[in-house]
Amino acid sequence: MLSILIPTYNYGLKNLVSGLKNALNSVDVAYEVIALEDGSTQYLKENSEALNSLNNAQHIISKTNNGRLTSRLQLAKQAKYDWLLFIDSDVLITEKLYLKNYLSKINSGYEVIYGGFCYSEEKPDQNQILRWKYGKTYEQIDAEKRNKNPYKVVISGNFLINKTTFIAINSEIDNDGYGYDNFFGAIMKTKNTKVLHIKNNVIHSGLDSNSSFLDKVKKSVVTIHNYHIKNPLKLTENSLLETYKSISKIGITGITSSIFKTTKGSLEKQLLSHNPNLRLLQFYKLGYLCSLSSHKK
Repeated sequence: MLSILIPTYNYGLKNLVSGLKNALNSVDVAYEVIALEDGSTQYLKENSEALNSLNNAQHIISKTNNGRLTSRLQLAKQAKYDWLLFIDSDVLITEKLYLKNYLSKINSGYEVIYGGFCYSEEKPDQNQILRWKYGKTYEQIDAEKRNKNPYKVVISGNFLINKTTFIAINSEIDNDGYGYDNFFGAIMKTKNTKVLHIKNNVIHSGLDSNSSFLDKVKKSVVTIHNYHIKNPLKLTENSLLETYKSISKIGITGITSSIFKTTKGSLEKQLLSHNPNLRLLQFYKLGYLCSLSSHKK
């Protein structure tokens, strides 16, 4: 009935498996657990030992890194049940009724159910403060608020989805860059996919360093730019893309790009500081997107 799918890359699964084991003890359901190492070179033995402590668990090791899109599609196609629960390897399950909460919604008429993300209240090391502040501000959102714009905050690290729906949506995304959740949400909106958000958070514990996260932010902007050029998204709740389309209409992308290029060094210095300003990060993303677009012209 339930396929629990864990894509991972060089991350230890011991803590996740421990929380998952507790959650499995509270339900009586047919299930399987499949973890896919996407070109990992670390934690392979440790992860095998952790997964061996579970019933009905598989540990697949891919020697090549195929990316998030391909690895998730591989997991979905290998799954034998109709409902897929995707869990990122760097999260913690602390809610004992975690699986029961999801299973209670399977017959509710929804095709996709998002549980939500949260972050520790305790500040991390200064070297991880940017990722923590971003997650607390833009990802740790109450289910009630998420349901008002159901395609906006869609985080692939903790969600339940019908297998047929997942494969259909995933097959329309041909860019495996960082930030593909944006297009997943847009395609769901185009298809009028029935999405429900519930309070069933996991804790995101695998925080990137400030510099690594800023690099991922830039990669996500490149992904948005490339995908939008190939397949202009008419229906989306992505704030960055909607802002970009608005300023494009009034012809100020060039000015925004120029300001960004002039201030890029100062912006990066501030964002990598001990007190990063998230409003500046939002401008950084917009300015970078405008610079990519003006470069193409």
